[in-house]
Amino acid sequence: MVEHIRYIDSRMTLARLNIFQRLVRQWDTVHPYNAAQVLRVAGKLDMLAIRRAWQSAILAMGLGPVQVQGQDFRFESVNGNAVDFDVLLVPKGVKLEDHISREMNRPFDDDQDLPFRPFVIEEEDSFYCGVIYQHWVADSVAIRMLLREWFVRVYDPAAASDSPTTIPRGGYWAHFGPQRSRWHLGGQFLTLFRSASRFRSVRKLRTMGSSDFNLRFLQQKIDLGLLQQLLGVAHRNQVTLNDLFLAAIADVCDRFNPTRTIPRRKDLALGMIVDLRSRARRDMSRMFGLFLGFANVVCRREDLRNWPRLVRQIARQTKIHKETDSPQASAVWMFAALTAARFMPVQKTFRFYRKHMPLAGGISNVNLNPTWARKYHPDPLLEYIRVSPTGPMVPLVFTTTTLGDDLAFGLTYRSALFTDTLAEKIASTFKARLAQLAECGDALLRE
Repeated sequence: MVEHIRYIDSRMTLARLNIFQRLVRQWDTVHPYNAAQVLRVAGKLDMLAIRRAWQSAILAMGLGPVQVQGQDFRFESVNGNAVDFDVLLVPKGVKLEDHISREMNRPFDDDQDLPFRPFVIEEEDSFYCGVIYQHWVADSVAIRMLLREWFVRVYDPAAASDSPTTIPRGGYWAHFGPQRSRWHLGGQFLTLFRSASRFRSVRKLRTMGSSDFNLRFLQQKIDLGLLQQLLGVAHRNQVTLNDLFLAAIADVCDRFNPTRTIPRRKDLALGMIVDLRSRARRDMSRMFGLFLGFANVVCRREDLRNWPRLVRQIARQTKIHKETDSPQASAVWMFAALTAARFMPVQKTFRFYRKHMPLAGGISNVNLNPTWARKYHPDPLLEYIRVSPTGPMVPLVFTTTTLGDDLAFGLTYRSALFTDTLAEKIASTFKARLAQLAECGDALLRE
């Protein structure tokens, strides 16, 4: 499965799409695969400064409209016409969640425009400043670079960089292949076969076929002080904070997901999106691109109402993923999915995903404290909001985000499967489970 991929630094020179980009672009033809990141900033809005900072940031980073030719693409230069790419001031009265929900479902269908849609929403004593982006172009790390350059040009101009971002040389195989990680090709094909067998006992969702992909977004904050309590519980019980999040997600999916009743399918599977850059042997922090992997955990039905066993089983699986570099090896599954798609209409690819990886939910968990955002939090950076798409495999995704002592999460969900009222109940139940773990987690997790 050697992937011959070549990236070239010149923005006007064609670069090769990596395997995840090809997979995401394939799904993009069925439904927009967009994502978003948003800053909530204290103070009054200076729209002129915001616009100038955005135009300066994309010019300095070398970002422009993206042209795709087959399996190749390039960023076009915006030299001289950066002013043509404006920042949208959302009309007063439009809520952040409503704007994001609408934009997540709106395709990027103009190849003369940017693959980013910057926007501002003004409030009384603060404002939201964010970007909806075409996900195949960039991952969360890349967008954090873009938001940093936009933000500091207004609030800390001396920290702004005039250096263009780096286009990655090499794709998944070059950065995360067996020669770079702790996985072997033969072993991963065996793991793929075992996973396919294991998923036969996992619940499938009742769905609306190919018409249930529209998304809605809900943002929530966790009570102040809860984060440190959860970290203490995780440490004392030798699990991770992410393991606790997964257990709470498994609980709400078990209770509220519209699953099909099939006697032999009793278990529940969850997916995890993983940033691979931090796992690379070389520094990828300045590369502008998409480098994500994924892994999954399977929760047995008998464990779902038994907190000690549920958390321990999740922790055991996530530990194995780390020890075997399973997220890096997920390129094998991507290759299998791309190969299978060649033999079916693209509109029916959702059936392939739902049959072979029927996930009940997903998580994208990020700690922003090691990043640039920590320096400016809580003043003037009040909040950092992340929004993940559901894609073809999951009906809902939790984006948990830590910044300072604050813990927040977003919930992206398919509106055909979950009403807004039910989504609110899912979010409140998730918060209640975390509060319960924080308050009496040591007793709950005791065997």
